[in-house]
Amino acid sequence: MLSGKKDGKTLVLLNGGMNTMEMWMGYVDALSSDYQVLLFDYPQELRTNQELVRGMHAFFQELGITQPVFVGASDGGMVAQIYTQMYHGEVGGLVLISTGGMDENTLKSLKKKYFLAPVMLFIMKHGNYEKMKPKLIKAGMSHIRNESKEEIAYAQDMFETIFKDYKQEKDVHISSLLADLMNQKPVTADDFAQLKGNILLILPDQDFFSGEMQKNLIQLMHNPEIQYVSGGHLSTVLKVDAYVRTIRDFLSKHQGK
Repeated sequence: MLSGKKDGKTLVLLNGGMNTMEMWMGYVDALSSDYQVLLFDYPQELRTNQELVRGMHAFFQELGITQPVFVGASDGGMVAQIYTQMYHGEVGGLVLISTGGMDENTLKSLKKKYFLAPVMLFIMKHGNYEKMKPKLIKAGMSHIRNESKEEIAYAQDMFETIFKDYKQEKDVHISSLLADLMNQKPVTADDFAQLKGNILLILPDQDFFSGEMQKNLIQLMHNPEIQYVSGGHLSTVLKVDAYVRTIRDFLSKHQGK
């Protein structure tokens, strides 16, 4: 989906762990008046994050997009870091939401936390996926952190709607990409030096990524603007208006229109 001002700066919205464009719809409407906005699902033919990033680069060239500003949530924020590492000088800015750094320490921590990932992938690939869906919805809802009753109800409805038609093959693919993140070459602060002053971090105070992981992310960046927000990992979709205001303010100050 490509919308908004054709002559405007391009914002590329990178999906989180469910690889669904639906999470961004509120952002598209709010940002398209001043920017060109691109969002897409990750193609299942691209099996690793290296393949995904190279495919994205070719995709942008085909569309005539240069210097994209990545708005990456959760795992999408980590994909944005890999892209920046691979294509130095070809990124216009970073807005990283509810994510961790692709640094050596964070990757080690994730490997320890998800050492059973290969077993989980096997079960997802060969098990009865329809019977798994209620457990997957419950796992998604476990990221609720002090949200209001209305926000909790919205999250429940969102997960039930998405999983109604969510395919096993798609879930296995995105889960494989998530596991592959832990096998990537760690990024370093040098990878982001060129983006000094053009990085925004939006970090929930009760996120899936720990406070230590957030500190590691901050240390990678150069003079980032940091906005701490109340809530958990699902705040990206539960508090769209607040996030959009933060992103707009940042882009107006650092990017121009």
